[in-house]
Amino acid sequence: MSILEVKNLTVYFKTFAGLSKVVENISFTLGKGESLALVGESGSGKTTVLKTVLGVLPSNAMVKGKLLFRGINLLETGNEELSKIRGTEITYIPQEPLAALNPLYTIEDHFLDRLILSGKSKTGILSYIRLRRKISPKLKNIMLKYLEKVKIPDPERVLKSYPMQLSGGMLQRILIALAIVSNPSILLADEPTTALDVVTQKEIIELLKELQRDLGLSILYVTHDLGVARTIADKVIVMYAGHMVEEGKTSKVLANPLHPYTKGLVDSIPKLVGGTLHGIEGGLIDYINPPKGCRFHPRCPKARDICRRERPKPVEINGRKVYCWLYGEE
Repeated sequence: MSILEVKNLTVYFKTFAGLSKVVENISFTLGKGESLALVGESGSGKTTVLKTVLGVLPSNAMVKGKLLFRGINLLETGNEELSKIRGTEITYIPQEPLAALNPLYTIEDHFLDRLILSGKSKTGILSYIRLRRKISPKLKNIMLKYLEKVKIPDPERVLKSYPMQLSGGMLQRILIALAIVSNPSILLADEPTTALDVVTQKEIIELLKELQRDLGLSILYVTHDLGVARTIADKVIVMYAGHMVEEGKTSKVLANPLHPYTKGLVDSIPKLVGGTLHGIEGGLIDYINPPKGCRFHPRCPKARDICRRERPKPVEINGRKVYCWLYGEE
């Protein structure tokens, strides 16, 4: 059963230099209790997809397609109804924990904001400042409960702390707690482990997997780390320059990549046994004047004439989809 359906999502941005064609014709489904990772180089459009689902794109964005959440098209939903969904049914874990939290407010203050927005506190705006000075025992118990869910030691002390007094791993756990306090259906996670050391990364990944299992969350991840995607996601979509190039079960895609770009990503991962690294030559395209056909063809060692003329259509191979003329030519 799918909880989110993305159909032919296209996102352009109006700029002084022209239209920046950042995302084109992205389609996928996210099932209930399922985890899906969008992977690719920085600048490939992954976070743009995430922000489109969340409804927080800047005013110069032009969006086409459908985003169906429980059958409701979020792109045609009014601001009032969208506000009820965003932050309650669909929540977000940003990439940089220290930048995401206000340094002037304690963790308790941040929780109070979330509880009011999620409807767990019936406090009116007029009582808001007064409530900041004295939190009711009921609200405080809710805060402590969610800090304990994300395995934070000494939650009483942490509630009274300011963000700058806590470590990066602690702040990331707090962001996760703030995201799940409204009991959401979908959790959007934008590079949730990038700014953390390897040991803390592993702890955060295990925590997210545990919460997904216990709360029945559907999680949409954005990551450029294939190791994280392999550990955390049931399915993976590989994106290059705003286009999908391959999708399928994570274990199959990363163990036997079909698209030349996916192969290049996998080959660029350092191996424990050593050896020469094989990166991908070149850089990302100009989104205002993207190449015709397959957007990867300027960097592809197997590019042919048809790759330069026509965009490949998806070809299904053993339950996976690959967008490449190596497989799609009649």
